[in-house]
Amino acid sequence: MVAMLAVIATAGCSHDASEHPSTSPPPAAPAARTGDDGKVIATYDHKQLTQGAFTREIERLPPRSRVQLTTPERKRQFVDNYILNDLLAAEGSARGYDKDPDIDRQVDELRRRLVVQRVMKDYQEPPAVTDEEVKAYYDQNRRMFSGAQIRASHILVKDEDQAKKLRDELQKDPSRFEELAKANSTDTATAARGGDLGFFGQGRMVAPFEQAAFALEKPGDISDVVKTPFGFHIIKLTDRKEGAERPFEEVKERIRVNLMNQKRQDETQKRLDDLREKANVKVDEAVLAATEIPGAPPPGSPPAAAPAGGAAPAGGPAPSPAAAGGHPAGTP
Repeated sequence: MVAMLAVIATAGCSHDASEHPSTSPPPAAPAARTGDDGKVIATYDHKQLTQGAFTREIERLPPRSRVQLTTPERKRQFVDNYILNDLLAAEGSARGYDKDPDIDRQVDELRRRLVVQRVMKDYQEPPAVTDEEVKAYYDQNRRMFSGAQIRASHILVKDEDQAKKLRDELQKDPSRFEELAKANSTDTATAARGGDLGFFGQGRMVAPFEQAAFALEKPGDISDVVKTPFGFHIIKLTDRKEGAERPFEEVKERIRVNLMNQKRQDETQKRLDDLREKANVKVDEAVLAATEIPGAPPPGSPPAAAPAGGAAPAGGPAPSPAAAGGHPAGTP
C-alpha cells in the first residue's frame, strides 16, 4: 500500500482524488502569507505547503503531467498525494529507513547514473557543420541525392575483426556472399535471404550505411567494412534504378543533419576512447571467464527456455540498419 501511494504521488495523478480519501478531515485552507513564497495552501504536522513550494513541485513534472493538473480536482489530488508522501517519508525516517545501507546504496547508484548521463549529454552537444562542408558532401555524393533506388544485401556482425575476416573471404570468392550472410549475419530478418534488404532510396538507412551503399558502382560490387551503431556491415550492390538528380537547395538541410549526427557520433566515440586510454584499462580475460554470475546455471547446463511471446533476450540480434520505421522498402 505504501509503495502504491508513493507511486501515485510521483506519477502525477491518474485517478480522481475521491478514490484516495484522507484518513482525517482536510485542514481548512489558510490564507496566511510566508514572505516571497506566496500564500499557504495547506498545513500538516507542523509544516506548510506554500504556493511557491507547490509551483516548484509542479515544475519538476514533465509538460504532459502538468497539463493534467489544470482542474481543481487534479490540483487537490496532487496536494493530497504530496502531503501523504511527505508524511510517509517522515514515518520512514522515524523507523530509521533513511539510514538503511541498501537505500544509501541505491541513492549512490542513482547519483552515479545521473552524473554519467550529464557527462554524456556534454559529449553529445551538437557539433558545428559549415555550409562549405555541406556543399562538399553534396558534390562528392551526388548519386545519393537523386530519385535513384538501389537493391543491396548486407552481412552484419558485432565484431570488427570478424567483419574483416569475412571481407577477406569475399575478396577471394565474392559468390559466397549469400552463404556467409546466412551463416554469420546477426540481422536475423535478412540473413535467411542471404542478407537481401530489397530496394531502398535515400533517407531510409543510417548515414554511414547509406553513403557506402550508394557509392557502389555496379551490381556485384562489395563494400569495405562499414561501421554503424548496429555493428559492422559488409554491403553488396545487387541492382540499381537511376533517378533524376535533386538540387542542392532541396537536400542541404538533410545533409547538414546527417553530417551533424555523424560528427557527434565520431566525437563521442573519440572521447570515450580517450577516457579508456588515459585510464590504462586492462582486463584479465581468464579471470573474467572464471568469474561466476550469481544465480546463473553452471557452464554446460542446457539453455533456459525462450521467454513467452518470442521476445528476444537482451543483447540479441541487432535490427536492420534502417534509419527509422523498420526495414527498407521491399522487405517485410
